[in-house]
Amino acid sequence: MDFKKVVFSSWAGKVVDNRGLEAEVCAPVEELNLPLECDPARVKAFMGWDGFLVVDEKANVVDMAYAYAREVQKLACGECAVGRIGISVIVETLGRLLKGEGREGDIELLQWVGKGMKDNAKCVLGQTAPVPVLDSIEYYREAYLDLIKNKKAISAPAYHVKVTAPCMEACPAHLDIPGYIELIRNQRQDASLELIRQGVCLPGTLGRVCTAPCEEVCKRNDIDGPLAIRALKRHAADWEMEVGQIPPVSIFGEGGEKVSVVGAGPAGLAAGYNLALAGYRVTIFEELSVAGGMAAVGIPAYRLPKAVLDREVDIIRGAGVEIRFNTRVGRDITIADLWKNGYKAIFVAVGAHKGRAMGVEGEDRGYEGFVDGVKFLRDVNLGKRVVPVGRVVVVGGGDVAVDCARSCLRLGFKDVNILYRRSRVEMPAREGEIEGAIEEGVKISYLVAPTGILTEGTGLVGLECVKMELGEPDASGRRSPVPVEGSEFVVNADMVIAAIGQEADLSCLAGEDKVKISRYGTVDADPETCQSSEKGIFSAGDCVTGPAILIEAVAAGNRAARSIDRYLRKGEAVSSAGASRAGQSAALSAQREKESTISRAPQPVGCLPVAGRIPGFPEVEVGLTREAAQEEAKRCLRCYRVMLWQSDE
Repeated sequence: MDFKKVVFSSWAGKVVDNRGLEAEVCAPVEELNLPLECDPARVKAFMGWDGFLVVDEKANVVDMAYAYAREVQKLACGECAVGRIGISVIVETLGRLLKGEGREGDIELLQWVGKGMKDNAKCVLGQTAPVPVLDSIEYYREAYLDLIKNKKAISAPAYHVKVTAPCMEACPAHLDIPGYIELIRNQRQDASLELIRQGVCLPGTLGRVCTAPCEEVCKRNDIDGPLAIRALKRHAADWEMEVGQIPPVSIFGEGGEKVSVVGAGPAGLAAGYNLALAGYRVTIFEELSVAGGMAAVGIPAYRLPKAVLDREVDIIRGAGVEIRFNTRVGRDITIADLWKNGYKAIFVAVGAHKGRAMGVEGEDRGYEGFVDGVKFLRDVNLGKRVVPVGRVVVVGGGDVAVDCARSCLRLGFKDVNILYRRSRVEMPAREGEIEGAIEEGVKISYLVAPTGILTEGTGLVGLECVKMELGEPDASGRRSPVPVEGSEFVVNADMVIAAIGQEADLSCLAGEDKVKISRYGTVDADPETCQSSEKGIFSAGDCVTGPAILIEAVAAGNRAARSIDRYLRKGEAVSSAGASRAGQSAALSAQREKESTISRAPQPVGCLPVAGRIPGFPEVEVGLTREAAQEEAKRCLRCYRVMLWQSDE
């Protein structure tokens, strides 16, 4: 952090006391590693779950403690009396002090209540809430005594506030995860879903196929296993479907300009939905006959039933988003046409639907039996008939490769094999999907790479392959596969499906010379504002980042909508300071909290037995029942982190 001088800090239990010292002899501030999401040069004081910081000697620490406690009180759930009553007492007592109504014994009361909360509160929020208050009393006791003695009311400055949690920071869309889980615990599925939709417009879809980075950082990993955050999101969405409830749509703007979106994938849908809610007239141009992008044509129905995605698309359209299907921008209509038709901003969100070449001899000659993985899944999802053959080999180790293999089994293929050039440890597909494939009968050969295609006439009969060994890590952090000399061999195959990655098809931008394309074949757009090199043309999602997880595409669409809104209202896409902070993650330090020892067994998220999965595409994962969802929600430790700071902004 770039502070000229820190007067005092108790952050993370490390006391830095520079009161009365000249800047030249002050302790170095870079060691503090504070999670500030603001301009350090303008910060006067900061308080959070693990201490406080004073930069301006004039900052009132007692008032800051009061403002912080009030923000914590807004999040108090009432699950335990210690937390609910404790924070109320702290707020009431600090409030009296600041009004000039302090009494003897107030300091001791605050310390007693604060220590009781730290030691006995059930959730992390309750355990950490008193930490900065207790620190302020310990190190700025004279400020408290002065208020009690002089009984002089003080005026309160304005503060910036942010509430987050480890799971919220890990979520690209920064969903209020503890909040929606608490509502499920209280059997308020409708309110939970309303809160979820403030961050994602595809809750049922994400509740099934999200890779759940939030669960990886869940604090229950250290106790008895992560919370089933993804499954709880699905539960709320499924409840709405089961009861037949149509969510209300609240349009908070009107009379907005026309905005066009190229591509009805997750990023395009998210941007369109948010812009429509803001009052803009949104039209999405989609090349396919269905909306959803890779969610619709790249994820098999056994993972994401068509009815779930279709319903969520209908809700988005019900918010006022027009989708023109079977319309390819660059062929049926051009970017120039969009400008002529009165669109004031264009959002390019075409995803990454082109399969990458394996780079082996013969793959570009159109041999019968050689299939691109992305196209294979698209054909299956769009209902195109696929005739099973004897032996199919899928090349690749990601989700697309595993989806292709498992889909082959459901289509009647009997001998399905995956070839992957690294080991199981490096395989990028989700572990649950790999395990599911093996359970169903898919065979996986590791440390194998194809070098050529074997044919007879116009038909494919196999692959020339070589064994690999792992060398040094590459740019992805995974160990690089290195061919083993003299290990060549042949794999017989009647069909080969190449699923080694995807890339964007940017033909929609043909003739748009001012839109810069990166050396990776993606749109070169600002990661924060989504603005391309051409004013008024924005882009985000897989066509900017390359293939990524679905929740990242949705978050990118949300971000693009905010940026387009600013552009149309203010004439530029540059974020304000506040908007910039909103897109950044806090560096959540280790906090001085009591480690929870309360163990609650995770509720299992079941799956269909293998015998019930094939043939056909019935959904494999079984959602949580109402009772199981409530029990699982009770496992949440409510690891909210409250941050509050004063600045001269």
